[in-house]
Amino acid sequence: MHFSAVEVFKSHGSAQNVYTPVIKLILRSLLGLMGGLVVAFVASHFLDVHLAEVWHHVQLVPTWATIFCVASSFVVLGLQSLRWHRVMGPLLGLSYFDALRAQGVGFLFNALLPARGGDLLRVQYLGRRTGKSRATILGTEMVDRWLDWWGWIPTFIALAILSNPPLWLYKALGVFAAILIGWGLGVVIITRAGKTPREGSTMGKIFSAIRLGTLVVKDRRIWVTAFVIAPLPWLWEAVAISIAGRAFGCPLNLVQAFSVLMAFNLAYVVPAPGGVGTIESGGMLALTFFGFDHSAALAFMTVYHFSQLLPGVMFGAGVLLAQGERLFGTLAHDGEAPLDALEGPDTADSETPALAK
Repeated sequence: MHFSAVEVFKSHGSAQNVYTPVIKLILRSLLGLMGGLVVAFVASHFLDVHLAEVWHHVQLVPTWATIFCVASSFVVLGLQSLRWHRVMGPLLGLSYFDALRAQGVGFLFNALLPARGGDLLRVQYLGRRTGKSRATILGTEMVDRWLDWWGWIPTFIALAILSNPPLWLYKALGVFAAILIGWGLGVVIITRAGKTPREGSTMGKIFSAIRLGTLVVKDRRIWVTAFVIAPLPWLWEAVAISIAGRAFGCPLNLVQAFSVLMAFNLAYVVPAPGGVGTIESGGMLALTFFGFDHSAALAFMTVYHFSQLLPGVMFGAGVLLAQGERLFGTLAHDGEAPLDALEGPDTADSETPALAK
């Protein structure tokens, strides 16, 4: 199904209404990117890092290390998709490869938008592909994001048994664990809420849809996912950082590699698109904490980051191009259910009934 530009503008009000949000989005992305680069500049200046030395370390990196980092990015994406498939599968009936493609789309837009805006566009993508309520998918996305970050905790406990993590990591994960507990309680409250917005109202429909999405926490498979599958991407990435670091003169044991991984993920608090600048800064500071050369540390983080970022971006773009998907405006394919509002008209009845038991 295709529409002319005039019809599209009519459906949105005016050309100005169409382009204004896009311009704001671009400005926010540029502002986030500038923020990330400022963080990187300040960290590099503070540590007296010289770009010529960084470039020298990059040139010395063997080819196998770059290939390994690129391959590792697809292993991480595959493990994240497995977790996401187990959360979304009962609700949407997704195959694993559907989940993998959706992860790729989310990765693409997270690289372009600040503050993980790609996660919301992944919800939009799935809504268009499946015809399900976006609010319901968003509720399930909240559970998946919790499981993703929860994966830090069992991974840290397992590695702490094997070695002695730095004190700052205990403190950082302690604060984060408290946030996760609060978040988890919020999800439980939503699933058991007795008082809801007025039935039939817009807010009532949205709340019901989000609540239905969060009901996946009652599925026994979620607990297996939480303690077995959710830690796997983090554990694998710690192994990959430990292996790749040797090529940059930064030999790390597993606990040190996990500490570096946590450092550059915590630096993501600065909402730079794709973590550009913030990931390099957080990882470099952690590596220098362990006594490695500042320039080698920045070279390692830069190569590692972009060997993860660029393959995921290309994969996500390839998915959209192969499917001819358009996330906004007209539908991508004839016969797809339109999603003109956040809530579906049959939200309460059309979703998987087993989850509501």
